Amino acid sequence: MLRPLGAQLRRLRLERKMSQEKLAELAGLNYKYIGRIELAKADPGADVLVRLARALAVHVGELFETITPGDAAGYRFSPADIETVTGSLDMLTTLFERIVARQPRALPARAPRRRRS
Repeated sequence: MLRPLGAQLRRLRLERKMSQEKLAELAGLNYKYIGRIELAKADPGADVLVRLARALAVHVGELFETITPGDAAGYRFSPADIETVTGSLDMLTTLFERIVARQPRALPARAPRRRRS
C-alpha cells in the first residue's frame, strides 16, 4: 500500500510543480520525510496525510485514488430501503417544522375509565 501512496503523492506534487522542500514547508514536515514517503520507506500516519492533503489542496481520499479500485461499486439501496428512508425523512421534516413553529402535536384523547361494579 505504501508504494502506490508514495507514487500518488509524487504525482500530485509534480502536477502542482512543487519541490519536496516546498511541499514539506507547506505541510510543516521535513523534506527528507516527504522523500521517504514517496519512496515507500515511511508509513505516514493520519495526521501527516491530512497535512499533506491540505498542502496539496486536495481531499485526503485523493491520496488513495490509485489504491482504491475505480470500478468499486458502493452500496446500492433497494427500492424498499429508499422508500423507508424517504418516509423517515418526511416524518423528521414534519417534526422539525412543528418544533420550529412551537406547535406540539396534540396528545391523543384518553378513553373514559370504566366504573367498577
